[in-house]
Amino acid sequence: MDERKIDFIVCVSESICCEECMRYISDLIIPDGYRIDVLTVFEAEGMTKGYNEAMQESDAKYKVYLREDTFLLNRNFIADILDIFQKNDRIGMLGVAGTDVLLDNGDFLKWNIGSIMAYDGRCIKDHFELRQTSATYEKVEALEGTLIATQYDVSWREELTGWSFYSVSQSVEMKKQGYEVVVPYQENAWCYRDNAIINAEDYEKDHSQMQKLYPEYFPTRRMGGEVEKYRENGRMAEQMRELLTRYVEIHLYHDLGKLLERQRYNWLPDMQVQEVMNLIEIYSLEKMSTEKVHCKWFEMNQWKEMYQSYRNMRWTLLRMAYGRADSRISELEKAVAAGEISKDAIRKTANISSNDTSDVFGCFWKEKKEMPLVSVVMSVYNGEKFVAETIESVLNQTYSNIEVIIVDDCSKDGSRQIIEKYQKKDRRVRTILMDQNSNVCVAGNQAFANANGKYVAVIGHDDIWREDKIEKQITFLEEHPDVGICFTWIEVLGENGVTISKEYEQLYHMMNADNYTAENWLRCMILNKSNWACAPSACIRRSVLDKTGYYRYGLVQLQDFDLWLRILNYTSVYVLQEKLTWYRQFSRKGMNLSDLTGDKGKENRLQHECWWIISNAIEQMSDSKFLEVFSEELRWKEAMSHEAVLCEKAFLLWNVGGSLAAPYFIDMLENAECREILEQKYQFTLNDFYALNRQA
Repeated sequence: MDERKIDFIVCVSESICCEECMRYISDLIIPDGYRIDVLTVFEAEGMTKGYNEAMQESDAKYKVYLREDTFLLNRNFIADILDIFQKNDRIGMLGVAGTDVLLDNGDFLKWNIGSIMAYDGRCIKDHFELRQTSATYEKVEALEGTLIATQYDVSWREELTGWSFYSVSQSVEMKKQGYEVVVPYQENAWCYRDNAIINAEDYEKDHSQMQKLYPEYFPTRRMGGEVEKYRENGRMAEQMRELLTRYVEIHLYHDLGKLLERQRYNWLPDMQVQEVMNLIEIYSLEKMSTEKVHCKWFEMNQWKEMYQSYRNMRWTLLRMAYGRADSRISELEKAVAAGEISKDAIRKTANISSNDTSDVFGCFWKEKKEMPLVSVVMSVYNGEKFVAETIESVLNQTYSNIEVIIVDDCSKDGSRQIIEKYQKKDRRVRTILMDQNSNVCVAGNQAFANANGKYVAVIGHDDIWREDKIEKQITFLEEHPDVGICFTWIEVLGENGVTISKEYEQLYHMMNADNYTAENWLRCMILNKSNWACAPSACIRRSVLDKTGYYRYGLVQLQDFDLWLRILNYTSVYVLQEKLTWYRQFSRKGMNLSDLTGDKGKENRLQHECWWIISNAIEQMSDSKFLEVFSEELRWKEAMSHEAVLCEKAFLLWNVGGSLAAPYFIDMLENAECREILEQKYQFTLNDFYALNRQA
């Protein structure tokens, strides 16, 4: 056994994926006196058989079992694992993520210790359930299988024939031999997992095998309905993949866009399904772009060829994002310059597959074009603790052609003095000092009315922007003149400056939305009665604000919700899926305007505002827009006339607001033609409404 050797063992199903994995292995720093080798196993019948085959051929003491879709980001990985192994000879195996509890039903979809960068086709997964180890390493019951490093050979259980649970099985086997299984501390994630979607069919098969192999560990069977639901998701994903790839190969991109618009609410467990969605979004962006460049792969007739061309671009962008040298980078630059790959493809792909696109943006947007004026508007009330940091984040933007309009809503603390200091310090800052406190709408409208920019960006007095936020948004908006407003993704920030997105997970996921058509945004926000867009991330065309109007003076809590619905009724929107905004939330009661805890009056006002906003949005919607937005909700699918649309609006309002919709019904029933349509097409009479109106 060679104690100065480390063998990397990879089971290969796709050679091109394995080659990408090896690029990162070749980047590793090898400690003096050590050497590495890579053993690849092709056409293995299962992960455990493949790993056993390579283990028996290897003479290295240290072995690293690596999935072919795993890219090693930690260049000091070898020294780090040697340090752990050589300081504790009882450690048999380590991995980058694990669990400290073995569930008795063997369900390992969730891990709770470690760190990993995992791409699922939509974005880098958040893994809120993972916590960092509290020491150099921490003992666990089982490891996740992305990466497994060992210093002792223990046979893999070949009775486990698939591609899941092999790491859990090996964790059990190691512990049976008296060895410890650990997860190390990782200041930054050691690994990038390029396909974090679990194959449902494979998972269920191996899950059943695990319970047979280890009944003493996993005695509880899962409910049959739960198992069947998971399998059904797998079958649906496979069917969807076949359908989508057929559409792609015959270039039915418009039809694909329509098909996928609603599908985005159901992210099926299949990487290629997700990537088709990304490609269709890219195609749509290219059509709206001033450059009118479509990527070369949209002309290809084979999905496999198209998918690999796209994937090669994505992998090249990853190499850029992680600062790795790669000959493909210059090739990609030439392809973009030649119009073979669009900047929309670069932007979208970099945003969803890496956490920081600074190097990518700097490479592909080198040319400095005209910088239109951007008006940054900020309303301040008693914000002395945070407002200086907020202003600094605005003034330090890489985009310099800005004016900062700060409205102090008659603060009682030292906010006004801080704001005035910045006005004296930087000529871009203008202040408006209110002589009495009103609310955020009055102050916000004062700022809007005094904005001179082509674009208006909104920020709260306690929120923070990353330094390249405005530059990236304006670059996008200038390239896509039909898009009226651009949002970004967010992190939730606590009052002490620490990221607390995990504690506000529902809010975090709501604000970090996918991209939809304006019609689908309207539909979802109205039916769900919720705001999916974060105000301090917004950058709006001034021409759109002039068309839609500013905040409603009668609103206090949901003024943004109302404004977004009016904008969506007029123009399209886009979300840059990069976290460029830090949105502040407070733990102290009453500090957040949206906090309803123990405040019945505020809760009542929220409900009143929500109902008025939704009913007004529906009433103001044109007949054609309403039919387009709510086509799936129509009771009478052939509704076309104005009176029929009035009837459909009444039913929709009732479904959303219940008896709150009674006044609309009463007004609508004064129209004789509406009464006739209700009776003939809906079999709904006045007596039916009287009965309906008895409901709470």
